[in-house]
Amino acid sequence: MIFAELLDRYNNKIIKHLQKSRSELFKELDAPYLNPLPANSYVYKQFKVARVNQDYHVTLKRCNYSVPYQYIKEEVELRYSTQSVWIYCKNKLIATHPRLRRAGECSTLQEHMPNEHQYVNEKMNPQRLRSWAKKIGEYSSIFVEDAFEAVEYKPQVYRKIVAVLSLAKLYGDTELELALMYAIKMNATTTKSIKSILDKKLYLATSTNNTQTKPSLFDNHANIRGADEYK
Repeated sequence: MIFAELLDRYNNKIIKHLQKSRSELFKELDAPYLNPLPANSYVYKQFKVARVNQDYHVTLKRCNYSVPYQYIKEEVELRYSTQSVWIYCKNKLIATHPRLRRAGECSTLQEHMPNEHQYVNEKMNPQRLRSWAKKIGEYSSIFVEDAFEAVEYKPQVYRKIVAVLSLAKLYGDTELELALMYAIKMNATTTKSIKSILDKKLYLATSTNNTQTKPSLFDNHANIRGADEYK
């Protein structure tokens, strides 16, 4: 006899001093107070407090999720499960996204993006970044334009551009220009790659005959007369 049958026999057996079975007592005392089971299974959620980045995204476990651009710099609460991410600001739901898994993935909703003409009203905007790059040099400008062209919406690369252009303060404008010239040529334009190029001075790599290769950034300078001048 299987266990379920034994359990039914046990519950249906009359208890002598009550003259009722356990099944009868359940129907009489407990069943009337039971609520229906929920239509959906319980969803376990975790919580995180974050600040909205300049690119109107928040980061959760190395993935990025957009919020309406009006919430830039605001503190928000992320509630997330294995399937979804809910973003609240002052207890108001402002965004919902499917949960991402691969590091670096980005979920951006069209309705969260400002219109093109609103760029100029942002504290950080494309024109400001272009002007900053132009002051550093030609390859900084090329890097900025390439970064903008690689994304659907320009603020998505604000942080990357700021991080790279800020390296000029640490290494100098000329060094950054040389590094970006090398990085663009080698298609190694991540922030980590550019910093590595600067740290290792890869743009001064020696040729096979052990002589130092002159970067074209200097070769084209109008004040350099060249070897023919001294013949």
